Amino acid sequence: MYPGQEPIFGKLIVLIVVLSLIIFIFNTIMRKILKVKRTKFFSQTHVNDLHKKGDRIIVTLTVIATIVAAIIFYDLPSLPINNSLAVFMVSMVFLFLQEVFRAIIEWKYKKGQNDYLYTIFQLIFVLLIGYFAFQSGGFGLFPDLL
Repeated sequence: MYPGQEPIFGKLIVLIVVLSLIIFIFNTIMRKILKVKRTKFFSQTHVNDLHKKGDRIIVTLTVIATIVAAIIFYDLPSLPINNSLAVFMVSMVFLFLQEVFRAIIEWKYKKGQNDYLYTIFQLIFVLLIGYFAFQSGGFGLFPDLL
């Protein structure tokens, strides 16, 4: 570590833990309000075969797009943001599409259930939390992020 630099690992861990806790609490409340069953942590539950195939296609495209973005953005000095952040944002766009696809499939094939509403509310909440965390420099933990 160089003089004048402070360790960011501890701050990053604190930020991740706090944001994860906030998202967990929101998800728990929304599941109770919408009466949606809780799925296993990190489980891949697909509604049907179409959802499974579509999910695989989106994940494959995410990996390809992230690799291509990493190659393109590598050492590109004209970007207004950090190159790593640009690659991260490309992958986040595809993860957003994956969740939108999930909500559409749940809406179309899980009639009479609120799973699609839960997915939409969860997506909106995570996007808002991510946006505010990014815009505020990690809620003040990383003031020189941008």
